[in-house]
Amino acid sequence: MTKSKTYSEKEYKEYGDNLFNIGKVQAFQSVLKTDVIWSVDMPNEDWNLDTVIIGDGSLKNITFKNPLVSHMNDIDITTRAKDGTVKEIWLAADRAFKKAKKLCDDWHCFLEEVELRDGQIISFYGS
Repeated sequence: MTKSKTYSEKEYKEYGDNLFNIGKVQAFQSVLKTDVIWSVDMPNEDWNLDTVIIGDGSLKNITFKNPLVSHMNDIDITTRAKDGTVKEIWLAADRAFKKAKKLCDDWHCFLEEVELRDGQIISFYGS
């Protein structure tokens, strides 16, 4: 008989939290119908689509940039986020991804980083 591994409470919590976040991301992705997969580190586990992660909630119509694809292809890959919430940034990221895929055959669909720089959302996608 093979002895099965038991996990410590710390390991169980760590893996459980990771699996919960993966499920949350997949559920939100399904609701939003995006090709982009949200891999952005979030400030806490209570985040949802209405969580403001860029600015203080007052920013509107923010330019969303994909600088790496833009730089590599001499094409300006930008869209707009209606505000700084997860939902609007995710939707802007999806539009930028689809634009980069069409124009440059880009396949990087994991949104890993977003930050506000000079009034614009600067992003980084991975694969």
